[in-house]
Amino acid sequence: MADGAEASASNTHDPRSGEPFPFKCGWFGDGGLGEKMIDAIVSGRKTATACPVYDPEDAEFREGDRLQLTDKHGRPRGLLRIVKIEVRPLSSFDEALAAREGSGTLSELKEKLDFANGRDLPPNEEMRVVHFEMIRGTPKNP
Repeated sequence: MADGAEASASNTHDPRSGEPFPFKCGWFGDGGLGEKMIDAIVSGRKTATACPVYDPEDAEFREGDRLQLTDKHGRPRGLLRIVKIEVRPLSSFDEALAAREGSGTLSELKEKLDFANGRDLPPNEEMRVVHFEMIRGTPKNP
């Protein structure tokens, strides 16, 4: 659930613990993208995220898992539940997925994915798409 490098989950999480997976949105130098993502998630405008399948950050996620949404400073911002995970080529992305991604248009989603991954993703790039729902959220921390 990384939109490339903009979000990450800890690979030290023990799924048997019953605790939510950490899910950090943003990184230092992201130009505010992480905070925009958090705002879109908390407001309900963003209900999906995508990354290349080889990205290890969210490879252990499963449907039903809970995610603790945090900002790049580690402050809790919400609790999410994964409702669906799919693998599909980038070329199959459409306007409906771009809307669920909170990106606006398909071309804006492609630009965001390229920026977050630090390269132009080819159309045949296999992508992991994680769909989620907000359980509870906090728009901004003081």
